[in-house]
Amino acid sequence: MADRDVASAALARVWNVYRLINPGVDENDARRTALDRFLRERRDEGVTDIELLAVEGLKFLKRPEQPEAGLLE
Repeated sequence: MADRDVASAALARVWNVYRLINPGVDENDARRTALDRFLRERRDEGVTDIELLAVEGLKFLKRPEQPEAGLLE
């Protein structure tokens, strides 16, 4: 799998899990954009394992400083 696909696959996995846990979150919530950016940065730093990226992505979304929807734009 190409490195670019790793970040996309991790994003899809993390976002689906996050929305299952938080059903009120819109598909196009601003946190998704922040998550995408975070996962691509981690991939660019050399993390290419989808499962590891997914775990890191979920941790990212649980950070207390993670802005609420709409505040990232």
